[in-house]
Order: sequence, then C-alpha cells, then structure tokens
Amino acid sequence: MKAKEKSINLRIKRGYDNMQVFLKRLSQHRERLSPLEKRVLEYLLRNPEYFTHQKLDEISRNLFVSTATISRTCQKLGFRGFQEMKYRLTKEVTQEMKNAVSPPTSLLQIHIERMKQEMDFTLQLVDEEKIKLAAGYIKQSNHVELFGVGNSFLVCKDVARKLMFAGKICNAREDWDELRSAANNLKENDLAILVSYSGETKHMLEFVQILKHNNVKLIAITGRPINSLQQEVHLSLQAYFTNYYYGELDISSRFPLSIILDFIIISFLNEQTEKTLETL
Repeated sequence: MKAKEKSINLRIKRGYDNMQVFLKRLSQHRERLSPLEKRVLEYLLRNPEYFTHQKLDEISRNLFVSTATISRTCQKLGFRGFQEMKYRLTKEVTQEMKNAVSPPTSLLQIHIERMKQEMDFTLQLVDEEKIKLAAGYIKQSNHVELFGVGNSFLVCKDVARKLMFAGKICNAREDWDELRSAANNLKENDLAILVSYSGETKHMLEFVQILKHNNVKLIAITGRPINSLQQEVHLSLQAYFTNYYYGELDISSRFPLSIILDFIIISFLNEQTEKTLETL
C-alpha cells in the first residue's frame, strides 16, 4: 500500500475509533437509567448524527418521552444538560467527518467499517437477562414458529433449522398466506418469534394481532429502537444495522439479527444441557 493510502486509512480508523470510544463510554451508564432514559440513550447511540441535528422537542416527539426525561438522561450521562450533551456529540461527529473527508481507496473498506459498527452496536445492545428469558420461552413452548418476510425470512429459516436439530418442533414459512394460517393455528402454549428490521411491516403487524388473539407467547427481534411491533409482544430484543442499497438492490446484511437469535439458541441449548445433567 502506498504511503498516501496508508495515511488516509489511518485517519479514517482514528476518527471511527474515537467516536466508538465516546459512544461506548456513554453506554456504560445504561444500568443507572430508567426504562425511558434507556430509550433516549439507545436512540443516541444508534443515531448520533441525527441527534446533533434535532432540537430537544423534536427528539421528545420521536421517542414519545418528555423533554425533562431527555435532560435527565443527559445529566446521568455526565453532562449538565441537553445542550452540553449535544455540543460534545456534535464535536465528535464533526471530527469523525473531518477524518473521513478523504474516502478510503477501497469500496470494500467502507463496508468493512460499516459492518464493524453494526457488530459493535449490536453487542452493546445485548441484554443477557432478556436472552435467558427468551430461551426459557422456547423451552416452555410446545411449538415455535418464526415469522419473517423479505430478507428476514432467511434469518428465520436458519434459526428454525438449528432449533429443529436441537429437538424443538419449529417452522419458518416464506409464503404470506402460510404465515397467516400458522398464526391462526398457534395456541396458548406455543411461541412466535417475529423478526423484522423496521418493526413496521404491514403483514407482521397483522400477524401479531392474530397471535395476540390466540394468547400466543410473543418475542420480537427488531432493528429499530422504537417501533410498533415491539409494543405488541411479551419480550423485545434489538439488533443494530443499516439499510444499504446498490442502486435499487437491497444488499443490507441481516447478520445482526442472526447474532441475537444465535445467543438465544446458545442459551436454550445450555439450559437443555443443565437439565440433562440434573437428571443423571
């Protein structure tokens, strides 16, 4: 690699690393926050650029929390208030943009950095207690049905295959009519796992209403911090990823969703192993 190319890539890496250190430092305060304050923090972590361009009342409307909650969150994160928090975040975002003013010479490098960010943020969002609770839901259920449309279906198919080999009756269906039929046929002792990037897909919101009517236990894995689907389920977990289009082709990866689901499967298998050891 030429010296100029090395310099460019080093600048990009430094800007990215500094921003990540700052956001990770904020995320360390998560356990001190109330549920509504955590909502503000997650929005900040996932949308730092948006946060710097929005006013206090705009963020309040977007998150359905009071302006006082946002100000209190900023104080718990170590700032005197919203304005100081916004000023510091703006400096970090601006510095990151300056470091990246000269684009990397490799298109692949851009997507490597994007996927690193998706991985890092998803791991920050992992809630071990929720993972264990989801595994418990699987263990207690008679049948597990995964609901996902579009690109999310492939994630569901992979999970269904793993759970089936783990000895759990499990299905993932691609056809919308089959999914609707499955939703109608699930019972109170069954489990539905709904996987959606936006949490706003029309069909998914239709299915969840059918499932709720049947008193089915519900888990949602979504990619946005605030969405309609997560409001309808018993347990909601989040991944972080960004949509990326090449022209009109959606080439976004759904691997962050798979990460969360793999953790749930691992936790389920661990519970199964512990149960077997107890009977020996």
